Amino acid sequence: PITKSDIKMLTMFASHAGLAIENSRLYEETVYLSNTDWLTKLWNYGKFHQHLSYEIERAKISETQLSLIMIDVDNFKHYNDTLGHMKGDDALKQLAIVLKNKSRKCDITARYGGEEFGIIMPGTSQDRAGLFSERLRIEVENVFANEPALDASYRLTISCGIATYPDDAASKGDLISCADTALYEAKRAGKNTTFLYSSAMKDNKPTKD
Repeated sequence: PITKSDIKMLTMFASHAGLAIENSRLYEETVYLSNTDWLTKLWNYGKFHQHLSYEIERAKISETQLSLIMIDVDNFKHYNDTLGHMKGDDALKQLAIVLKNKSRKCDITARYGGEEFGIIMPGTSQDRAGLFSERLRIEVENVFANEPALDASYRLTISCGIATYPDDAASKGDLISCADTALYEAKRAGKNTTFLYSSAMKDNKPTKD
C-alpha cells in the first residue's frame, strides 16, 4: 500500500521534475529569442553567419553547391517617410512571411539588417537559385502592388543578388561579398530584379534605396 509518506515523497520528486522541465523550456526559449530578429521572427544577423559557416563546411565535405541570395527592399526609405515607421515595420513583417513561406524547409532565411535579408540555399546551383529568386520577387511585387497611398514607382519591391559556393567564392566572407556585389548591380540596373554574380561585375555600390 502507498502511505502518506510515500505520497509526500513522490509529490516532492514531481515538483522538482516539473521545475527542471520548466527551466529547460525557459532556457530553450531564451536561446531561440537571442537568435531571432524581434520584428520579423526570422533568424538574426549573428545566427545567419553561424548557419552560413556551418552550411559551407557541410557543402565542402559533401562536395555540393550552396547558393546565397542577398535581398534588399526597394524604396523602403520613401515608404517609411510617406506612410510612417509603423507601416514600414508591418511591411517588413509581411515580407518576412512571404520569404519564409516560399522557402524550402532546408533553406535558412534571416534578416541581415535594416531592410536587407539573406536566404541560404544548401545543395542549390546558381541557376536554380535564380529561378527561385524570380518567383519570390514577383510574389513580393504582387503583395505590395495595391498600396493606394503611393505612386506605382515607389511601391515596395525587392532586388536580389546571388552567389554560389564554390563556383563564385570559397569562403563565407567572399561569398557574402559576391552576393552583395550582384545585389548592388541589381539596384543599379533599376531595382526589382535579380542578378547572378559573375567575375565581370565591378564593385560599384550605389545607395540601397
